[in-house]
Amino acid sequence: MCSAGQNTSLLKVLRLVTKGLKGLFGFLTIIPVGMESIDDIARYFFLCPIVGLIIGAVAGAAGFASNFFLPDLIAGFLVLVIIQLLTGFHHLDGLLDFSDATMARGDSKRRLEIMHDMFTGAAAVASGVIVLALTGLAFGSFSGLEILKVAVVAEVVAKESMVLAAYLGKKPAYEGMGYYVVESMKNKHVKAVASLLLCAVTGFVLLGFQFVWVLVAMTVAVLVLGSYADKTLGCVTGDVMGAINEINRMIALLMMVAVMA
Repeated sequence: MCSAGQNTSLLKVLRLVTKGLKGLFGFLTIIPVGMESIDDIARYFFLCPIVGLIIGAVAGAAGFASNFFLPDLIAGFLVLVIIQLLTGFHHLDGLLDFSDATMARGDSKRRLEIMHDMFTGAAAVASGVIVLALTGLAFGSFSGLEILKVAVVAEVVAKESMVLAAYLGKKPAYEGMGYYVVESMKNKHVKAVASLLLCAVTGFVLLGFQFVWVLVAMTVAVLVLGSYADKTLGCVTGDVMGAINEINRMIALLMMVAVMA
């Protein structure tokens, strides 16, 4: 039987986790739950897969329902639109900024300046169109209950990819969201494993063994993109994590098309 002290400690942990999740939802989505401090958001960033699960479930449910009266392709793009609306196009903006920086000439300082400026270049437009088009087409390859499953898995994987990138990447020299998130994950092996387990359990429950291929593809993509960011920018910023989120959602979906459709 649990003692009163143990119950109190458990309630305290639950309150802290709830507070952390609230902060993550407030930061990663437009859901009006209020915002917590940057420190709290960063501290519980490893719980991002839970946020992804909720976002994917909402968007996937909409796709599942609309699939009764809309063609698969339109229902698939509807899922993508809802995901982007729920996240306020936050990560898509990171993809555009990161794309411009990767195509720029100069050292890491110059690339970071380009990433943070207000202009949108050809690389940003092209990458945005390509990633969104492939993502929407991949969603449109599924119908019925499958579109709900793949929406949840894709979004959980996308969010886990940001956690993994923060865990493996270099911290920015300047203080921003990326700085605090990477700092909170650096050498935090328990957090990294817990986050990966959240992702893996969700994936294997919904897809079975086929999820192995999605997990491998996500890991390889994070290693490649994270290493490239460390080499060209000298760090993993918030924009880099946003780009990794968008790219890994697409990669996860393409892998699911390959092994399921």
